[in-house]
Amino acid sequence: MGDVSNGQWSVDAEIVAKLRQAYTGALTDILDGLGYVKQSLSGDFLFEDPGMRMVGPAYPVECVPNPLAVSHGKSARGLFEMLSSVPVDHIAVVQMNGIDASIFGDLSITALQARGAAGALIDGGARDLHSVHKMGFPVISRFVRPQGFIQRGDWVSWGKEPVHIEGVRIAPGDYLVADASGVVIVPREVAAKVADEAVEIAEKEEALRDAVRSGMSPLEAFDRYLVNGEKRGLSASPGAARAEQSGCCGERKAAQQAERAERAEALTPAPTTDIVARPYKGRVPEGDLTRRAGVEQLEERGVDVVALREKLIDAAAAEFTTYYYYTVLRHFLAGKEDYKAIAEDARLEDRSHFELITPRIFELGGTIPFDIRDFADRAGCPDAYLPNTNNGRMTWGSDGDDATSPANSVEILTVLLEAERCAVRSWWEICDMTFGKDPRTYELAMRILNEEIEHEAWFIELLSMERDGVARPSGHFKRGEIGDAPWSRNKPFSHP
Repeated sequence: MGDVSNGQWSVDAEIVAKLRQAYTGALTDILDGLGYVKQSLSGDFLFEDPGMRMVGPAYPVECVPNPLAVSHGKSARGLFEMLSSVPVDHIAVVQMNGIDASIFGDLSITALQARGAAGALIDGGARDLHSVHKMGFPVISRFVRPQGFIQRGDWVSWGKEPVHIEGVRIAPGDYLVADASGVVIVPREVAAKVADEAVEIAEKEEALRDAVRSGMSPLEAFDRYLVNGEKRGLSASPGAARAEQSGCCGERKAAQQAERAERAEALTPAPTTDIVARPYKGRVPEGDLTRRAGVEQLEERGVDVVALREKLIDAAAAEFTTYYYYTVLRHFLAGKEDYKAIAEDARLEDRSHFELITPRIFELGGTIPFDIRDFADRAGCPDAYLPNTNNGRMTWGSDGDDATSPANSVEILTVLLEAERCAVRSWWEICDMTFGKDPRTYELAMRILNEEIEHEAWFIELLSMERDGVARPSGHFKRGEIGDAPWSRNKPFSHP
């Protein structure tokens, strides 16, 4: 598998040569059979040129957003230190953790190519692709954007710790294979076995294709070359081939039965009377404050923590801005005091939702934007503007006898209702992302979702009667107090 040197795994040329012959679909089939069922990335990671390939051991790099605006010199120096560290024939695998910028352009790619790197995979942005394509250097990025990384991010590590992309763990020395179908990560500990099986499968599939082209039925070819693994040349007559297969079946069957018995014996646990408790140890090193065991466990279960964190920030921004806009909407329900009271319940409970979910963003290693304008722009739901105000930019009426209000109660209730419907969809999506994998986020999102469903029902009831004269009861009962937030409020121990 190669020797360890300065914390890095050397390149096993034999493994790389075999993986170069394999296609990613076959590799995922082999990995599935070994119990590695989540080793490929989504369609967000594809070559623009379908004829390009990339194979080599991974060199993981991780950076994080830095809202404190690290200096240009420090950020740029870190970038070039990292580029100078990528070993020959390795692939730089970069996790940008949601930084909305490009980390590599033509200058960075030139540096990687000059060092003899095998390629780059970026969970983030790349730029200057007009130049990069001319270089013929394999690069895959999640998106393309001219905005650069410098002064927008800081460094966690490079070449030492695993990174996670879409829940797939990529450790130093794992082998990455990319082709027109996508990207597969082959864990270092099974790379030799996977490479050998890939060569065997390629030979079997080629024999099967030749047989089908020669007129053999697909089922017979499957049984003969993929199941039984025959390597007989196609020049033999079909009759001779069947006789040959018949003569060997008894021996083959006996060998298969013996092999199954051996496997069953190996899988049978040995009896034991003494159970020794061993402390659980994960990938987060003892005393390491840059990583979290809570995040590690989510990644082990296939959660894309970066995507979840970004979704939570968008949802928190929607709750925060809704609280603001509901303040305006409520004030313009003049003369409808019962409506105002219900709108106030929804308004204050949306604030509770923001306060409930924000700590989870930080627990997952994220942060809300430091600029309130950036935060409002992140909102996952449309702004709930007061109707007829040109998206909040138009004043209304006058001080004279012809003074008018910009919106009536039907228009305001319509805005309130649609805002709640967006919230229901957003929190339901988060529940789907975390169910059975992230009990903490799921439990918090479920509490918020319960109240958003209630809010939608309230405004359906009010709008139905106000606009259509039809009763569609919501089952609403008065809260213990305005904004009580029975599902989501973080109540102190002294609270009844």
